[in-house]
Amino acid sequence: MTAQDIQRLPIAPGGLTVQPDQGWVLVNIDTIVWTEAAAQTFSTVVLDTPVDVRVRPADFTWDFGDGSAPVRTTDPGAPFPNHTVSHGYTGAADGRQVTVTTRWAGEFQVAGSGVWQPVQGFAVTTESSAPFEVRTATTALTRD
Repeated sequence: MTAQDIQRLPIAPGGLTVQPDQGWVLVNIDTIVWTEAAAQTFSTVVLDTPVDVRVRPADFTWDFGDGSAPVRTTDPGAPFPNHTVSHGYTGAADGRQVTVTTRWAGEFQVAGSGVWQPVQGFAVTTESSAPFEVRTATTALTRD
């Protein structure tokens, strides 16, 4: 069993959520992201032999689509107020997208032997958010 073998499995990426989820975010305010990527198990056949395969997310690479360096974490992130992965955009723009690339570590057992063995290398999935606008906001003091 190789990384190429597990790459052919129908690994569910886990989704990508951007918060706030309103089609736009503000400059210099955290844009929060997370995925619900989780461990998965598959049964397949390799060279006429039944094989069970488990994959789990090993790490996540977040690209915020603004030219900043991608961020690699072992954390899938979380929603507000417990967020752990976020990004502050520094300028207004249309059509920004966040992309998360998940590397999946795998292990397998042959014919229900109960002995799990690691797969060398990783399977990879990539997801992108819907495009959104990055806006600036201006505050003004008013008198009631």
